[in-house]
Amino acid sequence: MLFLLSSVILYVVSGVLFFLKVFLGINLKSLPTLSLLLSFILYALYFFQRYFSTGHFPVGDVYSMVSLMGNLLVVIFVVVNLGLKRNIGDFGLIVAFIGFLTTFLGLPAKEVGYKNPFYVYHILSAAVAYASLILAGASSLIKFAVEKKLKAKHIGGFMIPVNLLRKMERILLNLGFIFLTLTLIFGSLWAKDYLGRHWINDPKLILTLGLWLYYAVLVHLNLIKGLKPSQLSFLSMVGFVFVLASLAFIRHTVS
Repeated sequence: MLFLLSSVILYVVSGVLFFLKVFLGINLKSLPTLSLLLSFILYALYFFQRYFSTGHFPVGDVYSMVSLMGNLLVVIFVVVNLGLKRNIGDFGLIVAFIGFLTTFLGLPAKEVGYKNPFYVYHILSAAVAYASLILAGASSLIKFAVEKKLKAKHIGGFMIPVNLLRKMERILLNLGFIFLTLTLIFGSLWAKDYLGRHWINDPKLILTLGLWLYYAVLVHLNLIKGLKPSQLSFLSMVGFVFVLASLAFIRHTVS
């Protein structure tokens, strides 16, 4: 629990550092991003410490699942930031807040989990998929806002290069689709082992399949250049709404 509490505190520190850098213009170089990465590392240490001490991964209740997804969103942000070799630190304050909030939710989590590796892989891939698709939708929304400001010739305030946002949008959509595919595969293998059949008529699974079909069409149309950038962004935001609805309102009915 010490690692988890330390991660929560460091997320607060990360948020403060991003605020000082972005809004007050203090030159902190890569310190805010490094503190964000260290926050995730502390969470990861807690995650694996729980496994080695109990034999279960801490993904047995809604709080710990949300905590996992939030931290994976953080590491995706850091990896994309480093991979693109461009400064997208303006997102850092929001990501640090999400990391703090979701990790904080993990503090009162029950001491439960699952040993079945396919269930763990299912949860991990789902968390990466949802985090990627949420970031893709956010990138699309910000891209529309930036383009609107550019058309109106209002270039002051919060601005991120449109080409950078488009690249983030495509990368995150593809990543989300790949891990959504893995989510269904691992979920099917777990269901076969746990319930004796590969598919169950569960609302969460049906919606996940629907999301997979939606993003399969979206990603493949984009690959064959059948969509304009504005169309891709609009459909990304529509998917973003469905993903949030799935997380907020739809629950498994089979335990």
